[in-house]
Amino acid sequence: MKEQRPENLNQARQLARKRRRRKLMIIRTAIVLSIVLLLLLVGALVVLKILGTQQSKRGETTGLLAVREILVEGETRYSVEEIIEKSGLYVGQSLMGVNKVQAHDQLLEAFPYLNTVQIGNASFDTLRIRLTETPVLAAVQTDVDWIIVGENNHAMERLTEDSIPSGVRRVVGATFIQEQIGQALLDERSLRVCRTLTASASLYGLQGMTTIDMTEKTNLSILLNERIEVVLGNETNIPAQIDMLVESLPVLLQNNGADAAGRLDMTTYADDDPNNDKAIFTPQEILDQLAQKPEETPDTSATE
Repeated sequence: MKEQRPENLNQARQLARKRRRRKLMIIRTAIVLSIVLLLLLVGALVVLKILGTQQSKRGETTGLLAVREILVEGETRYSVEEIIEKSGLYVGQSLMGVNKVQAHDQLLEAFPYLNTVQIGNASFDTLRIRLTETPVLAAVQTDVDWIIVGENNHAMERLTEDSIPSGVRRVVGATFIQEQIGQALLDERSLRVCRTLTASASLYGLQGMTTIDMTEKTNLSILLNERIEVVLGNETNIPAQIDMLVESLPVLLQNNGADAAGRLDMTTYADDDPNNDKAIFTPQEILDQLAQKPEETPDTSATE
């Protein structure tokens, strides 16, 4: 339809007013329709929630609003059945009643080895639980037992010394924040030393670091293959010390035998002066002799 062209100014004004009125009518109609649709949607959701709650209470599993399947993804030490049970989710539950936040928190509380938990929908009626496990940092000695601590510093499990898994590094002399499973275990300094030594050993390829001893805070030491104690001193220069240890260890074993045991003192590498750097190895037999040697008692008898 061809739009009428105004013949004068008054007619142009009248046409402009008609166009504005038509636009306002269209906008008002759209607003009314949107409100009606919104009200219908809210009403439908309310009805669906009521029906879904009733369905969940009856334990039905075939309705439109029921959870039909729960998927568990990620390799952990916990079984699929354990995960689903502790999450509080179940097949047949109303989709409108699923509390993903609560399920997330319940899983982290029940399973200390878990690092991350993600709960979402794989499809409309299928829930997916994605899990990752915290890598083990070490087994830390307490006054009565050992606690497995993860790289996230969470205490994950209490064990006796005999039940510590093979290959798990041990830490003695650490300072604790608290000893509660699922909570942060090591204080800032102890955690820093553990992480620095572990990362340095991985970076420079040091094998066989079985124990970290931080009983003396300024005289740290590590144990290699349960035979060689390496005295590091303070924590100032740990990465450089581990680097030098990896370079010097083959020479030490070549000179003292592949099964050499004893103490390697590297405390001079803990400062920033390279001129005094020296690694001194004392074989175990000499250490044993020094330990067995009785202390000399000074002669206090009077002489005339």
